[in-house]
Amino acid sequence: MTKKDKFRRKKLWAYGKKVRPLIIIGLVFTLINTLLSLAGPYIISVILDSQLVENLGAKNYSLYLKLCLAFLGVTLAGAIFKYLTSLAYGVLANKLLYIIRKDVFNHVLGLPISFFDQYPAGKVVSRINNDSQDIKMLFQILLSDILTSLIFCMAILIGLFMVDYKMGLISLLSLPLMYLFLRDYRKKSTLYNKDMRRGLSDLNANLNENIQAMEIIQAYNNEDYIYEDFSDINDRVYEEGKKLSRLWAYSSFNISNTLGDLTIALATFYFALSYLNLGLVGLGSLYIFIDYNKKLYSQINGLTHRLGYLEKAKSAADQLFELLQVESYEQGSLLGGDFKGRVEFDRVNFSYKASERVLKDLSFSVKSGESAAFVGHTGSGKSTIMNLIYDFYPVEDGKILLDGKDIRDLSMGELRKQMAIVFQDPYIFKGTIYENISLFDESISKEEAKQALLEVGAEDFLSRLDKGIDSPIAEKGSGFSSGEKQLISFARALVRKPKLLVLDEATSNVDTETEKYIQYGVDRLKEGRTTLIIAHRLSTIRDVDTIYVLEDGRIIEKGNHNYLISQDGVYRKMYLSQSN
Repeated sequence: MTKKDKFRRKKLWAYGKKVRPLIIIGLVFTLINTLLSLAGPYIISVILDSQLVENLGAKNYSLYLKLCLAFLGVTLAGAIFKYLTSLAYGVLANKLLYIIRKDVFNHVLGLPISFFDQYPAGKVVSRINNDSQDIKMLFQILLSDILTSLIFCMAILIGLFMVDYKMGLISLLSLPLMYLFLRDYRKKSTLYNKDMRRGLSDLNANLNENIQAMEIIQAYNNEDYIYEDFSDINDRVYEEGKKLSRLWAYSSFNISNTLGDLTIALATFYFALSYLNLGLVGLGSLYIFIDYNKKLYSQINGLTHRLGYLEKAKSAADQLFELLQVESYEQGSLLGGDFKGRVEFDRVNFSYKASERVLKDLSFSVKSGESAAFVGHTGSGKSTIMNLIYDFYPVEDGKILLDGKDIRDLSMGELRKQMAIVFQDPYIFKGTIYENISLFDESISKEEAKQALLEVGAEDFLSRLDKGIDSPIAEKGSGFSSGEKQLISFARALVRKPKLLVLDEATSNVDTETEKYIQYGVDRLKEGRTTLIIAHRLSTIRDVDTIYVLEDGRIIEKGNHNYLISQDGVYRKMYLSQSN
């Protein structure tokens, strides 16, 4: 058994324990339904032997009527318990789906940002939605179908031996052949379904990425290449689908039904010899043998098909559980207390990729209440500083200190409540403006959210909206300009009254007029709190306390605006180039 198999069984067992009462109820209904299904043919066999053969000339109508009523009762009860069995397993499967989705998504929320850098969003979505559905099917197949079939088959074999052990032995003759067939089918099904699942996951990721990037695809006339790339993946999925179709056709070749018919033919031959020569086997016995065998091989045939789905579901479970095996980023437990906002980097080194170091022996210190800006060309490492301060990535070497405490020892979940960040490309959720500012935090009132918007210069923006703060926003802020979305994002940060404010090129996507309003809000916000700015437009950072100029992961210049302008350095050249 592989490590993956052990983990899958462990997780399935753990989830199964959470719905144990439903499993027990389903098993009880299964046993009752099985007994009722076998009782009907037995009653018919009694009718055949005792009423239609032995008493051909003198029928016992009273007994005959009782047997017919018994058959009717068994049939109705069987229908009821079949429904109850199916209902119990359906409720069980949906309960499991509910639990698994919550469990997986909760785990995903705690994964490090580096995971999402390497794992496309489409694949994560596919695994949470599609693969969890297949795991639901896994439990439903295991319990409702396979387990039921196995119980049914065992009960049939016991019943056959009780009727006539020789006929029971005849039924067993074909089972070794069925075993060999099922083993071959399961082996191929496992391989083919694994390949199909991988192909569908790639297809989902491809579609998700390309649909989101449709604007740039069309803008650069890249449709042909994108279509060819999609077609390559689609072709691979098609070929895997053909393999599965051939396998399913092979399984539905009626091998089990053919073997069942041969078994019945042998039994009929045995009946003829016995009845004609010795009279040992009655007509009712033959009937019950034929009926039970039809049921037996019908269950085996269904079991064959279900094994294919089982392997598909197991493959989906393995892919989904891969997410659960990704270790969450371990944070410290030390509370930040009354956070003041002092930030210090002490000889910090960091790499996104092993061969490409982004920060190199970086050291600086920002006192509580001070403002600092980080500038540099693309790839200089300035945005990485913000990622590390927020603990999105672990520090490789050196220390990051917040109020003198190592960030690795701190509970960042608690500390982030006293921090706020504005990204270059803000994400806007579907909802209202108020919900996007409060982020569904009920402790933030509508009045506070509105005031935050006004403080960042959004008065004109609000006045154009009929519903004001309650105005609806479509997915990703569709219908709003980049500047308007940035104002919402900025207000989202302001309303929390952070001790540490991080602005990651917050004004790069807004027009000059909007920038003036935001700059006014920044100037007011900086008072009494630490502010770190990743600067794109150098005109916005002339009033900060200290400007750090980065190049190739190192600080090459530092000072305030006036000092750096007086020097014939990188900052002066960058500033003058933007001024022209």
